[in-house]
Amino acid sequence: MHWPDGGEADKVAQIALSFGAPMLIRALFLWLALTLPGLAQSLPDPISDSLSDYAGLLTPAEAARITQTLQRGRAETGVQVALVIMERLSDHGGAGQRIEDYAKSLFNAWGIGDASRNAGILILVARTDREMRIALGAGYDVMWDNAAQRVIDRDMLPAFGDDRYGDGIEAGIAATFAQIARPHRAGDPAPPAPAADYGQMIAIVMAVLWGAGLFAMTFRDRLSGVALKLRPCPTCGARALTRDRTVLTPATSIGAGSASDRIFCTSCQYERITVVPIAQTRDAGPSDSGFGGGSSSGGGATGKW
Repeated sequence: MHWPDGGEADKVAQIALSFGAPMLIRALFLWLALTLPGLAQSLPDPISDSLSDYAGLLTPAEAARITQTLQRGRAETGVQVALVIMERLSDHGGAGQRIEDYAKSLFNAWGIGDASRNAGILILVARTDREMRIALGAGYDVMWDNAAQRVIDRDMLPAFGDDRYGDGIEAGIAATFAQIARPHRAGDPAPPAPAADYGQMIAIVMAVLWGAGLFAMTFRDRLSGVALKLRPCPTCGARALTRDRTVLTPATSIGAGSASDRIFCTSCQYERITVVPIAQTRDAGPSDSGFGGGSSSGGGATGKW
């Protein structure tokens, strides 16, 4: 069925008038002609496959940090988590829709996550509407909705209520990977609801451990270099050890590689060389960049503040 746009409203009214329709009916035709095109507004295109902040809510520093966290979490778990921020759903084709229905439509229109596993996750925040939704891919059974609700209630809404959106979003992303993406990817069952006395502490500990793991991954080489400089040379005792590495066999998607790891002292002739492995690389695919055609059947959780 084709609904007329605003420019055809008068035509519709004239048709109604020609059939002798009462004034109320003519007014109804006019309202439909003017309103329905707005309801049929199309969904927005993504700004990126990680973060789409249409509201300009995040500072540049927050946006950069959150994008890096989303990308690193995806590389680690293979699960795409996409964050979308809007002022109102009605600004982007969601007028008159529940956030649950809108999030499902947006998820499926973009194809969040890998189509073969359907493990993608959408975090949708509508600031002025004061609503948010964590929409889960079709690969999650209904028990994971509880985990999504805990992330919203314990990690995001308290900060949102104080207008600390950046803090709540960062905490929520960390908890989403720690409590949903990582255990689901590992084949673990959905975690049971923790006891009321310990639930908050467990959520915080899991988020901190996940963050510590990301920190260690990011700064592993730098921390290793600092530790090396603090060690005395086994020959002369000077704290002058340093390291360099030479790739012997590059790693590929079908096999690991190797490198020569050389530790030497700049104050004497001490030198130690070992051969270390380089992890096998992965082929790029839908789970590594862009959207992979994933879908949602409507699972997830909603929060309001």
